[in-house]
Amino acid sequence: MASQDSAMENGEDFSKDVTTEIQENKVTRFQSNKNLEKKFEAEVSDDDCVLDSSDDEYFPPSQAAASDCDDTVDGEIALNNGDKDQEDEDKESENGEDEDEESEVKATASGMTAKDGTQWAATSPIEHQAGRYNIVRERCGPNRNTNMLSNLDTFKLFFTPEMADIIIRHTNKKAISTYANYNEKNPEKKQLEWKNLELQEFYAFLAILITSGANNSNTDNAREMWQPYSYPLYRAAMSINRFWNIIRFIRFDDANTRAQRLENDKAAPIRDIWTMLNSNLAKHYKPTEYLTIHEQLYPYRGRTRFTQYIPSKPAKYGIKVWWICDAENSYPLTGQLYTGKSKDGREKNVGERVVKDLVAPYRGSGRNITMDNFFTTLPLAKFLLSWNLTIVGTLKKNKAYIPPAMAVSKTREELSTVFGFHEKVTLCSYVPKKNKVVIMLSSMHHEAKISDSAKKKPEIIEFYNRSKAGVDTMDKLLGRYTTKRSTQRWPLAFFYNILDIACLASYILYYENNKMIVKNSYERRLFYRQLGRELCIPFVESRSNNAQIMRHFSTKVAIESLLGRAINPNAHQRTSSVSLTPQTQLDSTGRKKITGVCYECLQSEFKKRRKTRKICLVCENPICQEHCITTTTCEGCTK
Repeated sequence: MASQDSAMENGEDFSKDVTTEIQENKVTRFQSNKNLEKKFEAEVSDDDCVLDSSDDEYFPPSQAAASDCDDTVDGEIALNNGDKDQEDEDKESENGEDEDEESEVKATASGMTAKDGTQWAATSPIEHQAGRYNIVRERCGPNRNTNMLSNLDTFKLFFTPEMADIIIRHTNKKAISTYANYNEKNPEKKQLEWKNLELQEFYAFLAILITSGANNSNTDNAREMWQPYSYPLYRAAMSINRFWNIIRFIRFDDANTRAQRLENDKAAPIRDIWTMLNSNLAKHYKPTEYLTIHEQLYPYRGRTRFTQYIPSKPAKYGIKVWWICDAENSYPLTGQLYTGKSKDGREKNVGERVVKDLVAPYRGSGRNITMDNFFTTLPLAKFLLSWNLTIVGTLKKNKAYIPPAMAVSKTREELSTVFGFHEKVTLCSYVPKKNKVVIMLSSMHHEAKISDSAKKKPEIIEFYNRSKAGVDTMDKLLGRYTTKRSTQRWPLAFFYNILDIACLASYILYYENNKMIVKNSYERRLFYRQLGRELCIPFVESRSNNAQIMRHFSTKVAIESLLGRAINPNAHQRTSSVSLTPQTQLDSTGRKKITGVCYECLQSEFKKRRKTRKICLVCENPICQEHCITTTTCEGCTK
């Protein structure tokens, strides 16, 4: 070789054939191997020992075969020299399928490289026994101080009296100012006066909304709800006019400072009670080790500054809220209201920012978060590992850190899986059917495990399917017995959503504290009905003592039905003797004035309006001679 180099330096042509040089190298290696074998045999004969199977480590057969084999070297030389057979094979692969298959084999054998240079190993770098992940070292479930609470007390944990006080205060303020303006503009008409809304009456108003949602009457006209044959709670709680007036004037913030707050917050009209609700949700419940992040689209087609259009959702138009929920029972933990673009412009990496905001209270807890491809990114997975949190989620296929070997390919077999490992993060590419691929990213799983089922799904996908439906299940439960009513005011529409969330959270908390209750849709309906009864009972009791209200027969029946007992509003006025000289009003003819229309005739099939001068001594309702029952008493009993 030295002579050859000198010859090349002197300008001489190097014409020695390459194959001749290879043959010489082969002969040299063969002689050196023979010399080593003879030397080793001599040492063995001197020591008078025999080689056993344990001595194979000195000359491993696989390594010896690899070193002595000339096929690989010859193949490389032939390829570099332009072997005709290899060139013919390259020309036959016109569609590039053979090249793709060869690249995939190399990728799975020695690792993969993405477009941005990210290296993905084909095998897990964690060779030792993997540690236990997602260990939550705190007590999960409801707080201990909620164990013995009733339906009503559990509900008041989430919809607190402080929230009710804000609504009552601003509602009365709006109603008083509206009536004052009307009276000022119309002095010749009857002057209106607003009766202040109080806490018990407001709870009765909430009871009507919750019960109408449980009975699926929220879409019915209010007049139908107040009919005598309808559910008695509505008529017993308040009159229909009062219900309409409360809905008309209900407000949730101070109107004097609203314009200033709207400059920085598009959701200013509802922000106060929304923030208080989120604080109460996270305060009284500790979630399990698996959480879910997803969006809720609350149906609303009215005017807002941040209406969203999501064609994949059933409602398509509405108000979007990002939620983090417990994956086990769909308990709502924290919701973030999306108000669209800020005045600074479009925000970048919205998904990562939302996830960091929602999981910040659980930093260092060892929990796992399941999410979809809107939130999942490789930088986010690495960042949350520093917070001792793991994620499992789907990935969009256009990410630069996904290697080409995991993309859609015609050569990949159906139900096949390719794994990649990079810095405690696992990438998984699964082919459920031809020309389709599902790409998953997980910082929780570190092994290439595949289930034994017929579809051969990876363990990452099976875990994702078990834990992905937390928010979707919550949204389904909210829509089943919703309090939402038709309105053109978006703060009122979103208030119905707040009320639904408080009811659902109280039911889940009550269920977790009382495991003997069957958890199904019908039991939740009964829970809502019972909650409505407990909310309005104090106010109905006060209404039962009002003689003017109890004069209406259908209202009296509804109140008695709700309270479960007969009520006589004049019982405190009656004595053992009957006055012989009642104070009666006479008309111009000297007879007793007409008291009204017989309520029995009015309730009959023909709805007769028969005027009468008589009244019932018990309920004081007008009664005609036909439906009157007379009694005879002696003079002594009369006295």
